[in-house]
Amino acid sequence: MELFIDSADVDEVRRAAALGVVSGVTTNPKLAAAAEAGSFRERVGDILACCRGPVSVEVLSESADEMLAEAAEYASWDARVVVKVPMSLESLEVIHKLERERDIRVNVTCMMASDQAALAMMAGASYASLFVGRIADMGYDADAVIGETAEFIERGQFQCRIIAGSMRQTADIRRSFLAGAHIVTTSFELLAQMAHHPRTMETIAEFKSAWDEARKRGELS
Repeated sequence: MELFIDSADVDEVRRAAALGVVSGVTTNPKLAAAAEAGSFRERVGDILACCRGPVSVEVLSESADEMLAEAAEYASWDARVVVKVPMSLESLEVIHKLERERDIRVNVTCMMASDQAALAMMAGASYASLFVGRIADMGYDADAVIGETAEFIERGQFQCRIIAGSMRQTADIRRSFLAGAHIVTTSFELLAQMAHHPRTMETIAEFKSAWDEARKRGELS
């Protein structure tokens, strides 16, 4: 059970990594486009420098040959770079060649169904990313999709690991882990919310008030 930070913001990744609970990073083109302008390779390098685990970087090419070339470029940056490949029929060949022939780890992304995940793991993918929030948006049971995917991994004895992404609230994180996700990737905002509970804050304030009152009465020094 692992937690990744879903961000291309170096400061966010650094803050999350300092907490000691984040073991990897996922990025995507939308997150990268929203981040500060500059060299994307340098940004990935900075992220790698402050995170001990894998960092997923997504290809934008569409043809198999172009995806393979782009993937090779990203993988050359660091051994911890995991290449994100969006699910499609054409992508299966790319996944297979990267994993089986070139020994490059692949995170198959943008998946909404367990049958897609099954194809990804059969092709040799190391990670299968299921988009929990988007699955729910379509009216489907994201927990069931994760559970089915976990069952496929067990029955087929695949080495693939499930990454649950597209978190909308902290409840999504809890349910995804309970449904069988090996990894949940989330924004820094939701990560911070996981640590907060109003009753916790009330209890801390109550304890501090009791201590302060005892000191005023001279009962503590």
